[in-house]
Amino acid sequence: MTQTTQKTGVIYCRVSSYDQLEGTSLASQERLCREYAERQNIKVLKVFVERGESAKTADRTEFTKAINRCKDNKNKISVFIVYKLDRFARRLKDYIDIKDLLVQAGTELISVTEPYGTGPSGIAFGQMLSLFAELDNNMRTERTVQGMLERIKQGVWVWKCPVGYYRPAKSNNIAPDPNSAHFVKMIFEEWAKGEHTFKSLAELLTSRGFRTSFGSVPCQQLMEKILKNPLYCGIIKIWGKEYEGSFEPIVSKNLFASCQPGFGKISAGPRPHSINNPLFPLRKLVVCDLCDKSLTGSQSRGRSQKYAYYHHQKQGCDKTKFIPKETFEQFFVEYLDSITPSPRYEKIFKAVMIDIWKNNYKRLDGQNAVIRKDIAILEQQRQKIFEFHQQKKYTDEEFEEQKNLVNERINQKRLLIREKADEEFDMEETLDYCFKFVRNTAKTWLELEPDYLARLRFQQRIFKGKVKFDGRQFGTAKLSPIYQLNQDYQKQKSDLVAPPGFEPGLPG
Repeated sequence: MTQTTQKTGVIYCRVSSYDQLEGTSLASQERLCREYAERQNIKVLKVFVERGESAKTADRTEFTKAINRCKDNKNKISVFIVYKLDRFARRLKDYIDIKDLLVQAGTELISVTEPYGTGPSGIAFGQMLSLFAELDNNMRTERTVQGMLERIKQGVWVWKCPVGYYRPAKSNNIAPDPNSAHFVKMIFEEWAKGEHTFKSLAELLTSRGFRTSFGSVPCQQLMEKILKNPLYCGIIKIWGKEYEGSFEPIVSKNLFASCQPGFGKISAGPRPHSINNPLFPLRKLVVCDLCDKSLTGSQSRGRSQKYAYYHHQKQGCDKTKFIPKETFEQFFVEYLDSITPSPRYEKIFKAVMIDIWKNNYKRLDGQNAVIRKDIAILEQQRQKIFEFHQQKKYTDEEFEEQKNLVNERINQKRLLIREKADEEFDMEETLDYCFKFVRNTAKTWLELEPDYLARLRFQQRIFKGKVKFDGRQFGTAKLSPIYQLNQDYQKQKSDLVAPPGFEPGLPG
């Protein structure tokens, strides 16, 4: 009889907020991971617990230790166990790169709440889960930024108060600090005289009794920082734009302008070259398929106007051409059209993903029902505690102790429900949101033209490397999973097949 070698594994648990540390998030993650390991006869060698670090980056203390433990050949770790994939990574690139490291180490990544398989569709689903986690992060950030932008447009400073300002109440706008605003005004008035260096100005303020919020004497770097900040004259300068503040400025706009370098002088000479040129969004992304050199962009001046071209940085390649920007980008738009998933592929992809999703999460309602029942029982116990106190069966100290104990248990149960609520989002709605960009890839790229950085981010979502160009057309690019699966599907090489018993109405 052959004896099977027992698998070994490590468990990784994480919460992203220190506010959760007193709850049951970490405890429940570890318990569910250990229960999975026990069912699968996996020997857990170590549990790595990350306290209060975000998965937006792979540079996490305990996470790095766990990965290194797997990479060390002498350990021979069979499985890397997590509660959910978003505990592992919340960026698709990190998920793919780090999972590849585990594969090379002979370690399998397992999510105990998201069984997704090892075949092509399972791999795609795992990447989709990671993509959704990244999407969730981006959407939260976008909502936060939009909320901040609306406040900024109203003239409200939404960040930490700079030196010289304070916030009278938490939701209020900033106002000059009566204890330090006059020092800030002195900095501008003294600098405008033209008699100081940053160092001598800092020494002057020190002699007048100015101290930072930490109680230390001001340094010359602080003087420079204050003098360059337009917030002090009532202007909020952020994300390349300026907004008029609705708070009281400490200095006038004229005084602020007089303290800036080059005040009263006309600047001559060329402007510094920018690495990110909004006029050429495809520079650095596209390479020549002959010499593998990146293409760049530049403008040449005609008699009455400038003409924009994409071309090689060096002239040694036989395929070096100066291709007009409009022509080159039209070729690119046509290429985007060619890799855009068809409506048939979209329906099949959605059908498979939704079917897998339903199978993975159909138990959530039952789990939450049990938790809500526990909460109801605890609330009854809490009511009895109040009754006992009224009946003088509990002293005041006993009442507070019992009440706090039950409230803590109720909060722990509610935290579990909040965690599961993240898993109950509408998958169909999420897929529709993703395909809103994917199904109109070329149109989306064109519409993003005013927002150069958004266009670059969109290109990064489509391509996982450089795009080759042969002088007339694009091709041979490493595509992101959703586009690559479509290519395989079109070539009849994909296993993306609608699950049995789930036949969406597809066009012929």
